[in-house]
Amino acid sequence: MSQTELYVRLILTLAPLIVCLAWRAEGSLGVPQMARLTTLSGLLFGASGLFGPLAIWGAVPWLLVTSFRAVVALVTAIFEPSRELARWCNLAASLFLPVGSIWAIADQARIQPLGFSGIIVLLTAVHFHYAGFALPWLTGRLLTYGRNGALEKTCAVGVIAGVPLVAIGITSSQLSLPWAIETVAATILAFSAIGIARGYLLWSRRVEQPARVCFTLGGTALAAGMTLALLYAWRHVFPLEWLTIPSMIAMHGTLNSWGFSLPCVLGCAKLGGAKESKENAGIKL
Repeated sequence: MSQTELYVRLILTLAPLIVCLAWRAEGSLGVPQMARLTTLSGLLFGASGLFGPLAIWGAVPWLLVTSFRAVVALVTAIFEPSRELARWCNLAASLFLPVGSIWAIADQARIQPLGFSGIIVLLTAVHFHYAGFALPWLTGRLLTYGRNGALEKTCAVGVIAGVPLVAIGITSSQLSLPWAIETVAATILAFSAIGIARGYLLWSRRVEQPARVCFTLGGTALAAGMTLALLYAWRHVFPLEWLTIPSMIAMHGTLNSWGFSLPCVLGCAKLGGAKESKENAGIKL
């Protein structure tokens, strides 16, 4: 196992912790038994990527937990429809998360759909845990408790659409379709995420410590990480020799996981059930 692959696996190991913290912050872990089961499956999933003997069996419980929550979220959205954009962000986060679990299992089973390399399969699992879950979930928290202006709402739509669009774009490149598809998709997600980063930096001014530090760090890291993603998306037009997949893992991956997702989820957990801000009340999609 190369150092690059090992680091990607460490980032993926962190993901269940972030997810469980997010669920705890929103109070959706349910009864203590369900909370323990969810936490245990997350720990097993995190370990499965680092230790061969656990492999697929360690990831399956996490897939079952995330899939169950996705089904519950979808059924709730069908029978209790809402026009609140924040709820759509939460639904997107719930639906994208099991996709990451499936790709993690594919990685451990050494399955390479469409001829994707092993590292791309692993990175896809990471993508759907961070860009797929953490970014929409944190966008939903921003809309509910932080800022919900026209820019934030537009960026939220871009985040929801951008995650699957990037996956489609990468697949199109693998199938030798025009590179512009991937570039446009990545550009939409990058600009949308940068807008969310701005929202967190502005929100940080209105909260107390330590949430202020968490949001300031997270917003700065997200803006930097997605700027790198934007540069990488346009590599066919403006090539940069230093911007390779290993360097993107080291910089973009670190900024989006340790730099943005973890601090901002911790900040939201610290705020807990903060009251919805008056400027956000009643704002719908």
